Amino acid sequence: MERKNSFTKEDLINSGSGKLFMPKKGKLPMPPMLMMDRILYISDEGGKYGKGEIKAELDI
Repeated sequence: MERKNSFTKEDLINSGSGKLFMPKKGKLPMPPMLMMDRILYISDEGGKYGKGEIKAELDI
């Protein structure tokens, strides 16, 4: 199974409720504490220290 590298708002909400990943794994906060509307790119490589990077957007 290929790993996703972007997520929609619906995906992020599903993560917060334990539906996107395994329920015991780390979850994102649910709205109104969710501080992004989409993840454009996420990787476990790259970034300033080579530990990964994420690019997300918040609609204001």
